[in-house]
Amino acid sequence: MLDTITVESLLARRSARRSGETKNKERARKRSSESKFLAENFSWYDQLRAHLYHPHHFPTIEVSSKNSTVTGRLETLGWIERTGVKTWSVTNDPDIRTYLSGGWLEEYAFLAHEAAGADEVYFGQEIEWRVGDVVGKNEIDVIARRGGVLSFTSCKAIQADKTQGHMAQLRGFVTETDYWNIHFADDQGRALLVVTADFIDELNGNAHRYPQLMARASILNVTVAGLESLAWPRLVESIKAHWQ
Repeated sequence: MLDTITVESLLARRSARRSGETKNKERARKRSSESKFLAENFSWYDQLRAHLYHPHHFPTIEVSSKNSTVTGRLETLGWIERTGVKTWSVTNDPDIRTYLSGGWLEEYAFLAHEAAGADEVYFGQEIEWRVGDVVGKNEIDVIARRGGVLSFTSCKAIQADKTQGHMAQLRGFVTETDYWNIHFADDQGRALLVVTADFIDELNGNAHRYPQLMARASILNVTVAGLESLAWPRLVESIKAHWQ
């Protein structure tokens, strides 16, 4: 009788295992509409997030008819509170603070993996590995299985607009995701980077802002889904395609 294939059995081939508790799947499912909302409105939410978490650098935020939808929804949920004409504060609830700072993207990617038909999926999962007498740990944002193939996803909620340090950041993210595939799947798995950076410059003929990064990702066989791919149907399709 053949052994049942699981994430755990596939990791064991590389002297690794799931360690500790995975993050709460049911809670992620219950706030799926909020995660989808933040993904669809990230360009506006990004400005609010900077103000909420870095008020010394972003002391005020202009609220317009376009981004008032974001502040209004989060205020209704009790996650943020208006403190002045152009100022807001975020709740002290540690779970919501983590979620709004970037945890929502992990949950969103987890839900998209489920929708894309993964057989098994975990997010915020710690992996313990052993090489000889050395024991180490890595936290994988999303680890999934389809049949006998593992997939590793890195989720990075960063500023949408291109900055001087973005290229180095993104290169590091791609390398990290590729490393997970090499280490935990002997380079036989799938690697995906889901990031909130805006890759396409619509004002300049839809030119790609990071052509060298995409070339590097292609060589390493890492799929990259940026801001343009965050809408729910597109992300689900990107995840389905990356299994091919």
